[in-house]
Amino acid sequence: MTTTNAEPPLQPVPAILIGIGGYGESYLSRLLDPSNTLVRIVAAVDPHAGRSAKLHELEAAGIPVLASLDACTTEASLAIVSSPIQVHREQTCACFSRGMHVLCEKPVAPLIQDVHAMIAARDAARRLGAVGYQWSFSNAVLALKADVMAGVLGTPVRLKTIVRWPRTKTYYTRNSWAGAIKDARGNWVLDSPVNNATAHYLHNMLFVLGRSLDRSATPATIEGELYRANDIQNYDTAAMRIMTTAGTEILFYSTHAVRDQRHPEFILEFEEAAVTFGGAQKNIIARFTGGTTKDYGSPDVDAMTKVWTMARAVSNAAVIPCGFEAAASHTLCVNGLQESCDILPFPAESVRRDESPGDSLTWVEGLAELFDECYTRALLPSETGAAWARKGHTMDLTSYTSYPHTGQ
Repeated sequence: MTTTNAEPPLQPVPAILIGIGGYGESYLSRLLDPSNTLVRIVAAVDPHAGRSAKLHELEAAGIPVLASLDACTTEASLAIVSSPIQVHREQTCACFSRGMHVLCEKPVAPLIQDVHAMIAARDAARRLGAVGYQWSFSNAVLALKADVMAGVLGTPVRLKTIVRWPRTKTYYTRNSWAGAIKDARGNWVLDSPVNNATAHYLHNMLFVLGRSLDRSATPATIEGELYRANDIQNYDTAAMRIMTTAGTEILFYSTHAVRDQRHPEFILEFEEAAVTFGGAQKNIIARFTGGTTKDYGSPDVDAMTKVWTMARAVSNAAVIPCGFEAAASHTLCVNGLQESCDILPFPAESVRRDESPGDSLTWVEGLAELFDECYTRALLPSETGAAWARKGHTMDLTSYTSYPHTGQ
């Protein structure tokens, strides 16, 4: 963790953006806005830049757009890596070797050994590294975490989160690796709802339990259930139970194979309070056993706080709450989950398909209701008696250092 009392930078931090499509467009919307005074984009890197809706804005601003990092000769202090998951390690380590600090978009990498390599590269370069889990940079989550660390809420007992986000065929065909275990070149991707669209919300539970600001709780075991309705390599539905080394239970339910969405909701149970978020409640609120409440505010105020925090940190004026170590616990869970059970297809008679012009949605009859029940009762699908559900085995993560761990 880096912190100083220096003033914020007087001059914008020169930065390169790697990946200008997809979420890279969200970065550019803010970084190219005249109100941004903290970061100045000096170059962009993307081998498929023509696919980005923001290409013309970069060209109009006179910012070089290059096909590879090797072609980039522009000096920069910061690299923002917003490229596909499977190249995060390679590009992050390359940026460190060039003397740049790095903000890598989530998830930090597909494999836990990738994260270890990125930490080693950062330390060797004596540079800073951050991971773009935006809730971990928000005032609301950081205030909650401060109270957890201070013992204000009492001992953590059970944390649980549910996300039901439908995803159509267009989502799974938007690139060549969506829903893939490996890409066409044989690189590990492990793309899934847990490792991509809803990764924030599993990470958040681990993060708020970290014993220091820039660390997350360490998972000791994981047992999971993985299912698939869409025509993809990996799973589109997951339920898991994680036990931390401190003995706290974490439950996470995430699926894309539903028709009706349920935005992220969580209940964080402590001995002295229950902390909730979601549904009609837009703020994180703690309700204490004594009858008092505390409103921490919304974690969704500004997703780009991670960029502004990183810019200040480069100038020695801010803490980086979510670095590679903090993000590693999520990756460890993703890897262990993948090995804790087989991916089972949903029964064909339960799978539905809604067609729309140029697109379609594959969903499972009754899955949304079952996941809601699991969340309420703190159970995995197999524990409810669902005929199609199968319990996985409990994976020990205490000595898990490389995926695949079981030699699969």
